[in-house]
Amino acid sequence: MISFPKYLDRSQTPVVRLVGLGNAGVNLADRITMAGVPGLETVAINSDQQSLSSSVSPVKVSLGPLTTRGLGAGGDPEIGLDAAKESLSEIEEALAGSDILFLCAGLGGGTASGAGGMVAEAAKQTGALLIAIVTTPFGFEGRRRTSQAAAAVQEIGAHADAVIHFENDRMAELAAPKSGVAETFAACDELLCGCISAVAHLISARGPLGVGLPDLLSVLNAGNGGCLFGTGASAGDNRAHEALERALKSPLLDRGRLLDEAASVLVHLSGPPSLSFAEVGAIMQEIARQASEGSMLHLGVSTSQDKNAPVVVTILAKAGAAAPAAAPAVRPRPSPAVERPPKPRPVPVEPEPERSVSPDPSPSHEAAEAPEPEPLPEPAPVRQVPPPRPAAQQPPPKPHPATKPASPKIKQETLQFEPVARGRFEKIEPTIVEGEDLDVPTFLRLNVKKP
Repeated sequence: MISFPKYLDRSQTPVVRLVGLGNAGVNLADRITMAGVPGLETVAINSDQQSLSSSVSPVKVSLGPLTTRGLGAGGDPEIGLDAAKESLSEIEEALAGSDILFLCAGLGGGTASGAGGMVAEAAKQTGALLIAIVTTPFGFEGRRRTSQAAAAVQEIGAHADAVIHFENDRMAELAAPKSGVAETFAACDELLCGCISAVAHLISARGPLGVGLPDLLSVLNAGNGGCLFGTGASAGDNRAHEALERALKSPLLDRGRLLDEAASVLVHLSGPPSLSFAEVGAIMQEIARQASEGSMLHLGVSTSQDKNAPVVVTILAKAGAAAPAAAPAVRPRPSPAVERPPKPRPVPVEPEPERSVSPDPSPSHEAAEAPEPEPLPEPAPVRQVPPPRPAAQQPPPKPHPATKPASPKIKQETLQFEPVARGRFEKIEPTIVEGEDLDVPTFLRLNVKKP
């Protein structure tokens, strides 16, 4: 259930203030002030006295003059928190009497990350509708700044009615890769200014189909991801199509592809008195085609008295899992692929050989008087005999232990030595002593055998 901070009288113009906190917030407040958004007051809050001196915001609050001595927090959130505690009374005085508050801050440093939670709490105590618009550091700025920014988002979100979170890595797509640093940050600030101006305009705009605060809060509180925002204007012949195309070109919408992830989408159309119902229908049909079937669409239409005013299309959504579309109720039917398990059948028994039986003239009488058949005994388990192995794989038969043949006695053979040719001594007469040839080895002459 959505609870409103306080009652807003639609007959009176609400007091809308933009609070720029820290260096990035003050720069954004200056751009809004110079853009001259009607009905929007700006307040600059910073611990850096040099930044406040060059600011064009009509209301300025210096945080912790004794704590920081006007030199800033130096990237330390604890110093930023101490500075906010020191200047809490000045903060409450600058925010008093507001109906709608936009808290803009670039998180990751010291002032905004440390003082963001306390400033949000002070803004909430005024009873105003608090919408926080914060940015998180680039990925190349290091893990410490990223973790400080994540902690600050949680602290601010604990007091804000809605948090619009912009990632600098996504906003860098607004400028070319080789663009200068000042040009890139200017494009990011321009996108944030367009978001703030569009939200402030759709709240205060009058028309045949106004946007109420319940619609805005239901969109900003839906989902759990970042903010999806896009705006476009055109005054040409094909103004409706061109305005929608420019709105979808926002990097935070990824040409409309991110709308499929939105749980709730708010679309606001503003234009001259000649804005036709056909143009409104064409724009909403295209947005509904790109959004998921489970997304909740909120439409607002306002017109101005200026005949030359352009057609402006503003899309505001929150990334998150959209609710699935309700499927029509269908009576369940049994699936043909799922079959019931078969009932157990009796073990088949081999049929007996046919016998000659004389036909009975009264089979019905026999069937009526025949006793119930006795249950058949369970057949004995049949021993499965493995198939014979091939001849190449069959092992040799093992001899029976009773008929084991006796091992044959090993008999040593007598080596027969043939006379070897004498080679170069063939023509020399042998050495004969007492009838024996001494050139023949002794064991051959004596016929000696091995034991």
